[in-house]
Amino acid sequence: MAVLQCVADDAQGPSVADLADRLDLTRPTLYRILASLEAEGLIRQRGDKRYVLGSRLIGLAHRALAQQDIRTLARDTLEALRDETGETVHLAVRMLDEMVYIDKVESPELVRMASTVGTRVPFHTSSVGKAFLAALPADEADAVIGRLALCAVTDRSVTDAAGLRARVAAARRLGYSSDEEENETGIVCFGAAIRDGAGTPVASVSVSVPTFRLRDDRSAYWRPLLATCSAISRQLGG
Repeated sequence: MAVLQCVADDAQGPSVADLADRLDLTRPTLYRILASLEAEGLIRQRGDKRYVLGSRLIGLAHRALAQQDIRTLARDTLEALRDETGETVHLAVRMLDEMVYIDKVESPELVRMASTVGTRVPFHTSSVGKAFLAALPADEADAVIGRLALCAVTDRSVTDAAGLRARVAAARRLGYSSDEEENETGIVCFGAAIRDGAGTPVASVSVSVPTFRLRDDRSAYWRPLLATCSAISRQLGG
């Protein structure tokens, strides 16, 4: 999985030398793993000897998305949120100690957030991540925060645990979180969590707004966002 993720994260496609530098594997072990992944169609080697993802992953990704029931359940409500705010809406779920976008409803505007389904975003810099942390029991959220590397993504990223805990506590009080250009310069996001019947967070929704189009009245984004997450949570028994 580490080799496969390393191939996926390299936009140019890593060489064997690149992989050997980044992974704590011996050359024989690395060659054996690469051969196995290639035999299964999960990666392929281009003519320039660099590795890229294989076509078999396309089918697996489509099946994984199809099995996300919340994606189908939430789609109409997310489209309504996009129509009300005029901005891009994301649906994200937790993947270990990150969040991953599993659906996106594009803004009709020409300038909008550049992202794709499958994009992984950190807990500490994203509105979906902070909203999810705020919806967890406090001790569980603290344990997650304690494991995070808290690396800067932009010059506005929160990179200390105390600062992140304060942001999460504020989101817990308000019911929504914000990302003040912490994950992408020029983009402000508002996030809130979706809960199931047990009150457990199962996903987060965000509204992403370019700063030049950000309204003075921010409730134009977070009020419909909270209504959207409440409506989807009710469908899940929350």
